[in-house]
Amino acid sequence: MKKWLAIPLVLLLALIMILGSCGETTKTTAPATTFAPATQATTAPAAPGKTVPTGTITVASVDFSYESTDPIFYESFWGWSMYDSLITWNEKGTYIGMVAESWTISPDGNTWTFKIKKGLKFHNGDPLTAADVKFSVDRFGSDESTNPWSYYLNFKYNKVSSAVIDDFTFQYVTARPEPALVIPFAWTRILPKTYFEKVGQDYFRAHPVGSGPWKFVEHTPETSFTMEANTDYPGQVPAFKYVKYLQVPEEATQVAMLQRGEVDLVTVNMDRIVSLQKAGWKTMELGLPILNNINFQGTWFPSAGAVNDIRVRQAMSFAINRQEMCNTFYQGNAVPGGTWFIHPGGYGWTDALKPDPYDLAKAKALLKEANYPAAFKDPTIHIYTAAASLDFTQVLQGYWAAAGIQVKIEVVDSMVFGGYFFTFKRMTGTEPNVGWIFPWMFGTVQNNTYHCANMYTKVGAHNTANDDKADAMYKDATGELDPVKAEKKWQDFQVYVKTLYLNVGIAQIKPLMVVGPKLGQFTGRNWISLADCLNGIQHPK
Repeated sequence: MKKWLAIPLVLLLALIMILGSCGETTKTTAPATTFAPATQATTAPAAPGKTVPTGTITVASVDFSYESTDPIFYESFWGWSMYDSLITWNEKGTYIGMVAESWTISPDGNTWTFKIKKGLKFHNGDPLTAADVKFSVDRFGSDESTNPWSYYLNFKYNKVSSAVIDDFTFQYVTARPEPALVIPFAWTRILPKTYFEKVGQDYFRAHPVGSGPWKFVEHTPETSFTMEANTDYPGQVPAFKYVKYLQVPEEATQVAMLQRGEVDLVTVNMDRIVSLQKAGWKTMELGLPILNNINFQGTWFPSAGAVNDIRVRQAMSFAINRQEMCNTFYQGNAVPGGTWFIHPGGYGWTDALKPDPYDLAKAKALLKEANYPAAFKDPTIHIYTAAASLDFTQVLQGYWAAAGIQVKIEVVDSMVFGGYFFTFKRMTGTEPNVGWIFPWMFGTVQNNTYHCANMYTKVGAHNTANDDKADAMYKDATGELDPVKAEKKWQDFQVYVKTLYLNVGIAQIKPLMVVGPKLGQFTGRNWISLADCLNGIQHPK
């Protein structure tokens, strides 16, 4: 059996974007994220000497179906290379300015004032000003946006107003203090207001313009996406002239292209990664771990069936032999873990978040207490997946069957998968996926505050939570202005929501990729994503 990485098709390219490299197999220790103090000043890296880009970086991707050039249409992973964000974070996990030079938060915590860097320009030559920032923030936080970060900059959440104070000052006002808003601000990409309004949304999506290190060249749907180096970029100018993504659905074809020198980075399963490692190919392990977990939707409804009983959900956790999976399925390239977007060293981590041990006897005892399967009209539990993660879900199905749990795998189209687990429309109990499980595999983050809003609160996009205490603890922790008290409250929140068994961690996986010989060191912002560090990839020495 092939030991596939458990990634839905729509997220395979996203996974590439989480990874980067700085030579032979290496690992970056994950830093804890810190919130901005009342005044946050930053110094951008000095622009290097004049670079004359040459050559092309070619990336093979399984699927383009989740791609977009517009940050409000799901997420624009390509856009991470073309657009600069309002703020960002450094290798220590501290939030710093990007388009913003600095920002302040008023004493009551409700007014954010951003000073915009002077001299920034978009690819078409237009100057970047506070008007572009307001346009981008407002649009990103609009009802139209389907980006999962958008809600937290929306009037429905905490926004009161936004305003241009002068050409280089932007102000954002909230209804209540929330220091964690640095996170969605860091995901807000700045677009050119004048150009966008002149050409319209459809034309912009086909001919995007940003201020980042890479400029759009062309997009052939389901075939390729190409960008060119922005030699006027004030930060690190790319060493390569072009980046080209190719859609290559078959992994065997990706490997053959790598071996022929036609691509430089591939997305392949762990079997092939290990095989290529043994054959002498360079691999990289960089950035934050990849977390693998399962998540239960709509469990508070009686129509959820067996998973409406927390003892059944607990039994499903204890029935999984995580260490065996890490040793065999991931061939030693993983350790038990995988809790929702948090890892050892991350903001708010505590050892109380370690995963359940394998205990088949306890799983069976819990099922007996719940009178499973006799107590349920239909004891079948559904887990839905895209084809790319079928092997992983089959392994889980085997563990659950050994405990006496009846699980049916529903293989769905990648866009159906995305529509099931990402929607801000609150479940009513009649949806086809009520009581279903979705597997999730993605790179972790330095701070999981808003990821947890999606997973553990009633406003979340995943329809997994319905707990008043969790909502109150979340609000208390995110509104705390004292950073020491805030982290302790966040730890308490994390420990509590783990007991709800809405999210069950499986594994924490090394972020391995195979790199072709045409690529040298990765020297850019590789602690964020491949898309963010493409301009830092060097030619081999």
